Amino acid sequence: MEKSRVLFNEKCSICIFEIKHYKKRSSLIFEDCSAMEDKYLKALYVQFSDGTELKGVDAFIYVWSNTSGYNWLAKIIRLPINFQIAKFCYIPIAFIIFSPIGTSLFA
Repeated sequence: MEKSRVLFNEKCSICIFEIKHYKKRSSLIFEDCSAMEDKYLKALYVQFSDGTELKGVDAFIYVWSNTSGYNWLAKIIRLPINFQIAKFCYIPIAFIIFSPIGTSLFA
């Protein structure tokens, strides 16, 4: 596996719940990005040692592919129609979760 780190917002109660679960089932490196620039606070990111990044659905597929018991989910979401639907849905869901209203709902 290429050296990478998964950036997640530890101040997001939904994010921390999900990431704690993945930590138990993978050897990925997870880092809190809540003190980083704004772009990292509104989506899941994976950064690689060469500077490339995955964001949103692509980052989740990477995490699922490298987390025991979730490879099946990565394979399903990779299918072209499912991938497009997931990308279409991720933006408004992330917006709601990370808006001031969503933040107070899920706190």
